[in-house]
Amino acid sequence: MDTVFEGKRPGRFAPSPSTRHVTPMPTVPRTNSVTASQARAARRREARRDEQAVAAWLRELAARTR
Repeated sequence: MDTVFEGKRPGRFAPSPSTRHVTPMPTVPRTNSVTASQARAARRREARRDEQAVAAWLRELAARTR
């Protein structure tokens, strides 16, 4: 069984030659461009989307039983 794993074969997740050279991260730290109010608004939108998806799913279930 060991001979199966000895050879290197290109796979789906094998890095391409261009991705082997990693460029260093910039030395300047990035600032957070998202404000707290924007984050809260995004969380509210996501919660509203989730609630609407659940409500639509419940309506679909209710319609199936009739």
